[in-house]
Amino acid sequence: MAEIATFERVLWGIILFLKLALFLLLIYRKNYRVYPCLFAYILPTLLQSPVLFFCYRIWGFSSQMSVNIAWSTQGLVVDVRALAVGEICRRVLQRYRGIWALAWRMLLAAAGLVLLYSWAVGRPHWQLAILNADRVFELAIALTIGILFLFVRYYEIEMAPAERLLAIGFFLFSCFSFLNDTILERRLYDYDVLWNLAGTVVFIPCLLLWIWALRQPQPETVFQPQMLPSNLYAEFAPEINFRLKALNEHLNQFWSAEARRP
Repeated sequence: MAEIATFERVLWGIILFLKLALFLLLIYRKNYRVYPCLFAYILPTLLQSPVLFFCYRIWGFSSQMSVNIAWSTQGLVVDVRALAVGEICRRVLQRYRGIWALAWRMLLAAAGLVLLYSWAVGRPHWQLAILNADRVFELAIALTIGILFLFVRYYEIEMAPAERLLAIGFFLFSCFSFLNDTILERRLYDYDVLWNLAGTVVFIPCLLLWIWALRQPQPETVFQPQMLPSNLYAEFAPEINFRLKALNEHLNQFWSAEARRP
């Protein structure tokens, strides 16, 4: 157990350094203007590490005070991470207004269902509610990014390399966190130390991915695609573009009709 604690302190130092590097990189490259939700996510995660370190040092790892602070900060971090993932989806899909209008409504509905499920399952123990919310949120984030990748591939939508790497990092971390939380829920008292250690180990490659993705300044606006003349579509990509255009126009008409309702 002492070896695990020492190893975890080393990992915490590495993660704190990488978080700080990513935070400063966002400021230096002015990418905080492009990804404000990502910036808002990195800031609380940067503050979370020293807060938990001092809590564990003062009250101990298993004390009630440390547990309360840890789960409270974790709930905040997961919520802001969901906003960061939604921001990536918006940048990829915002040129297709009808499709994005459907996507953000589905994301809000999913968030509402997660909160309702967590409240129903976790009461009267609020820590269990946060654990369930964390677990289901991680699953929702992973599914959202997976669907985004399938959608981008199916309709051959252009996706910036930075956003692809950011999404991959979020996807990998959320998939592992869902599995990690599921094990913790089944073996709450036998797995708490390893749960924290495993999450720390997996977070390091995700931070490295995000640092690499944001090493250069990113455009603040998504460039509009260069459309080919209409006579060339019949030769190069008739089916793909027709499906995408038809879906977008159908959704635009649907949302317009909803807005006109008294």
